[in-house]
Amino acid sequence: MLLFASDLSFSGGKSSLSLKEGKEEVVLSDGAYVAVDDIRIESNKIILKRSGWTEVTCEGKTVIEDLKNMLEIRCSGLWFDRNEERILVSGWFEIDDSKNELSATGSSLEFDMKAERLIIDKDVTLLKITDNGVMKCKAESVIFDRANQKLSLRGNASVIWNGDEYYAEAISVNLETETISLDGRIKGSING
Repeated sequence: MLLFASDLSFSGGKSSLSLKEGKEEVVLSDGAYVAVDDIRIESNKIILKRSGWTEVTCEGKTVIEDLKNMLEIRCSGLWFDRNEERILVSGWFEIDDSKNELSATGSSLEFDMKAERLIIDKDVTLLKITDNGVMKCKAESVIFDRANQKLSLRGNASVIWNGDEYYAEAISVNLETETISLDGRIKGSING
């Protein structure tokens, strides 16, 4: 399903509108809110651009909820392309993934909604609830393939879980099978 084919609703305390061809823009502020299908966005300021209002830019305190994917992102601004079904965050953010019982923080995020892939960069901390307790992952970069339930940690990676500690340049975690693979300058300790 493509989001750009859907109706978009919005509200705010203030708004300005430009309908000049090629420069269409709606600026919402003071409690700005946008909803399209299962996406809900609240921000200090929301700017809708382009033909079909397919580009959404948020400035200031922002919360985006993806009800279908059971995700919530809190940040200080983001860019959302409804055609490409892609969200970009540049700056500190927090994400909660209720479907996968996972939360993460970092300084950069790309969410490809079609591929169900999260790319998280810069000082990433990711927490995953498992049957054996909380799995704590840290790395410079993390790719979470939601569809295949796989984590790829790169750069000073660590996983602390179930009393065990794993360290390497790269760590892969299969969340379905709970398999951990390490590569490059590996070390660790296993709780025996």
